Amino acid sequence: MDDKKKKKSDGGENAVKGVMQTYRAEFRKIVWPSRQTLFKHTVTVIAVSLLFGAYIMINDGVMGLLFSAFVDNVL
Repeated sequence: MDDKKKKKSDGGENAVKGVMQTYRAEFRKIVWPSRQTLFKHTVTVIAVSLLFGAYIMINDGVMGLLFSAFVDNVL
């Protein structure tokens, strides 16, 4: 009975080691961007986010004015 317990625990440890080795092998395949590429992409994301934010802010202001005018004239 003790032999079975040892085999089960060894099998579990081997399985975990196998999974970790697989993760390590896959992690080594990742191609990380250079600093220049990372900087360009970061600037692009920030610029696009600011543009969309400005667009939404302008549309919200216009819609708010139109809604206020509608409420004032109709109600």
